Amino acid sequence: MHNISSLMSSASTLSKPSRRDFLASSTAMATGLVVGFGSAPPEAQAAVSNTQVTLWLNVADDNSITLAVGTADMGQGSAQALASALCEELMVDPARVKVVTGKPNLTVPAPIGASITTAGSGMIKNYFWKVRDAGAAAREMLISAAMTSIGDTNRSNYSVVNGVVINGSNGQQRTYGQVATGAALLPVPSSAELVPSASLKYIGKSVPRQDIPLKVDGSAIYGIDVRVPNMVYAVIKHCPTYGGVLSSTPTKPAGALAVVATRVVAAAARGLDAVGNVNAVAVVATNTWDAMRMARGLKPTWTLPSNVATLNTTQFKADALNLLRTGVPYAGSNVPGTLYTVESVGTPVTNISASLKKLDLTYTLPYVSHACMEVLNCTVNYVAGVSCEIWAPTQAAKSVLTLAIALTGLAADKITVNTTFLGGGLGRKIEMDFISQAIQVAMAINRPVKLMWPREEDFTHDFYRPMAAVRVQAGLTGAYINGWVYRNVSPSILSQRGSTLTAKGDSQAYEASQDLPYNFGARLTEYVMHGSPIPVGFWRSVGASINTFAVESAIDEAATAAGVDSYLFRRNQLSDPRWIAVLEAAANASSWSSVGPAGTAKGIAIGAAFNSISAQVVEVKTNANGKPIVTRVWIAIDCGICVNPDQVKAQLMGGVIHGMNAALYGQQTFIKGAAQAANFNKNRVTLLNEAPEVNVTIIAGGIDRNRSIGGVGELGVPTFAPALANAWFKLTKVRVRDLPFLPASTMSD
Repeated sequence: MHNISSLMSSASTLSKPSRRDFLASSTAMATGLVVGFGSAPPEAQAAVSNTQVTLWLNVADDNSITLAVGTADMGQGSAQALASALCEELMVDPARVKVVTGKPNLTVPAPIGASITTAGSGMIKNYFWKVRDAGAAAREMLISAAMTSIGDTNRSNYSVVNGVVINGSNGQQRTYGQVATGAALLPVPSSAELVPSASLKYIGKSVPRQDIPLKVDGSAIYGIDVRVPNMVYAVIKHCPTYGGVLSSTPTKPAGALAVVATRVVAAAARGLDAVGNVNAVAVVATNTWDAMRMARGLKPTWTLPSNVATLNTTQFKADALNLLRTGVPYAGSNVPGTLYTVESVGTPVTNISASLKKLDLTYTLPYVSHACMEVLNCTVNYVAGVSCEIWAPTQAAKSVLTLAIALTGLAADKITVNTTFLGGGLGRKIEMDFISQAIQVAMAINRPVKLMWPREEDFTHDFYRPMAAVRVQAGLTGAYINGWVYRNVSPSILSQRGSTLTAKGDSQAYEASQDLPYNFGARLTEYVMHGSPIPVGFWRSVGASINTFAVESAIDEAATAAGVDSYLFRRNQLSDPRWIAVLEAAANASSWSSVGPAGTAKGIAIGAAFNSISAQVVEVKTNANGKPIVTRVWIAIDCGICVNPDQVKAQLMGGVIHGMNAALYGQQTFIKGAAQAANFNKNRVTLLNEAPEVNVTIIAGGIDRNRSIGGVGELGVPTFAPALANAWFKLTKVRVRDLPFLPASTMSD
């Protein structure tokens, strides 16, 4: 384990550091230019040293530069990509800039550099142009200060080379550090000209990421690495059954410092885990091992929910299959069994009835755990009535701040939230359950505490990707689909979070099933809310991973029924030029029309999510036991503007492996409300020697405001499962419609 880095040097303080203190700790210099963008109260503009203003740029007297970027780092690299966009406009080499994680801010919208919720592959998509505008404005402030210093106020005489302002008429130069103090006194311009696309040096190039060396040499600080003075350790133990409530707090084990019961708070209430339920206890000790050992041996008693006998995977699946053919049309309320119409075009039922060939297909997918490599953890230093400082691997630092205010009653300026590196996030670390437990324990014992979840608690008390059943009905006339009826039945992520659904239902559930650019003669897309109360949440590609499997498997089955090559069938049905280009790119990269190695077959799939389009070709063969071995994968993507090609490739490769894990092995099952897979021994993952060769093709476009920007981090997942299923059918003539492929596999296989 490691000591806290200088970035977190405020760890031992008992109150929130001032703005200047923060800059001093992050750059070792307290003077220079500090720029915050976004709305701030008037007193913040006048009293810089003691108000909470989002900071994203610090240029110190020694010419060092620090950029605060609001995205959480869970390995996706978006912080470095946004920093490169800022550096492009500041006209400085990214290698000389220190990138830090911004703090959360209650201002709406969040100022540039403030911590924002990192989810939905939205960091580059939502902030690329904002940070470029901010960087250009800051550059002009620095140039204006240099103009005053030099005495020539003709802006056209000035240029910038790697942070040095140069006057072309007299040759005088000023570094950013030399003019930073003067620039800090200037107003922020409302707009500034951006660097022309033809002159870009970093955007569109593979700029090295600053986090990689830290992760390689072990100096990166993850949540699990945090240490503060006088810290103790807590390990959580939940009721094994969802919805269970603690009957009485168990006796403190010998050697333990405390046993603290924790309740479900509003920010973490999902499904059976209702607000106020005391569903867990934490054992506090002087070291991790003792706390874990004592928690494992603790035998609390629980009061279980009255419907516990019905909380079984077999029942959930039976209910879903029934709802594929029933459901009550939406009438303004959101209750289980409600049928929502997502889209309706033409008369698909009539068209299907008149078709020469008809398909009626059912696909099912299980609950799936996140299984992040770093288990859930959070460190809290709470001083009653004075301060609360939190260190957490979180995707939602602002939610942590809001939660801490609610639990402690402290004002926002008495609370400090430090976002550490995340050892995987995948949507799980957007949740507040582990954060709330750590704060509750710290408040109970009134000393710094790190709370951790053992791996077994992580697997059995997740917010899972929803289980689902999907029915696809299609009619074919010749080689074309002329009627398409699609229904997804799954629990609602948004409803469990208190959202009131509209007439279309839960967008997280039906994403990637609607507005498909296939030339269906008529279509009907529906969503039905499943009533399972197992907590569900955001998962890498969420609904897209469910619906793309069903859609693209059905398209492949239609191609087979029509007797047409599966690539050509898609190509002939598609109407969107971008989709066609991506499909062709994947097919060409894989040499689709060529015969592959003996004993192999290839499958293809395409889909869209988060404004990006991806297509995937998977090559598969069988092992000695007749099970699939994935040998090669080709994936193509159109994400609009590609900021860092190497980063895009890395994310897609990681997404392929994530999709492979889920398609082959991923599932969580339940018996009487208790999750059955408690560790990796029953949640097999792909081993290093089983990883396929992955080839990535990026369809790059021009960099201008008229071109859309798409996400990347989740795009490797959705098309893998259907491409695998389609390849497997081609190889074996066995059609897999129920995931995972290998539900009984364990790590000992």
